Amino acid sequence: MNRMHICRSFRSGRFCALVALVGLAILFTASGTKAAGCGLAYNMAAAPSIPFLSPQGNESLNHQEGDESNKHASIVGLWYVIYTATSAPPPFPTPPFKFAETYKTWHGDGTEFENAFLPPGGGNICFGVWKDLGHRSVKLHHIGLMFAPDGKISHIFTVDETDTVASDGKTYEGTFDFKLFDPTNVFGTGPASAEVTGTTAGTRITVD
Repeated sequence: MNRMHICRSFRSGRFCALVALVGLAILFTASGTKAAGCGLAYNMAAAPSIPFLSPQGNESLNHQEGDESNKHASIVGLWYVIYTATSAPPPFPTPPFKFAETYKTWHGDGTEFENAFLPPGGGNICFGVWKDLGHRSVKLHHIGLMFAPDGKISHIFTVDETDTVASDGKTYEGTFDFKLFDPTNVFGTGPASAEVTGTTAGTRITVD
């Protein structure tokens, strides 16, 4: 089954555009992982595990000095993040599946930057804003672009997350809600053409 045949099986032009981007990545094959667009990754076969990097010794985890850093684990910093989909409509694979794998930077000024393990041509860079909810939890609103093979913007997408940092500051866990919109909907509001929800798992990356 090729991507054109899949596309014809859907009446919605929005889904056709999505399927054209994802291509054969949505099929259950043993050919490995294929993806397009930040936030659209599918683990079609067992991939080599990537070692989690964690802080060493008693180093500060939130760029504060002394005992204070041990009292308030901060999400600020660089993380390796796995997104696992637990709910997704066709033509996505049947959940659960690895939805995305990224490097994510949470900045102290309330902004966030993410670089997905995806081909740059499809759109693998995205960014967001976040706020502190207290009790080591944060809320994130994330937005990005997806591109068609001809270089035109095919979709706007948003990701809303609620994440909680572990007391030692080395990991965080949470939930995400991914929504897909038409390219003219630059703020990503209103009814979505597709939605995927699931869980997040972050591991901190440090200097040493």
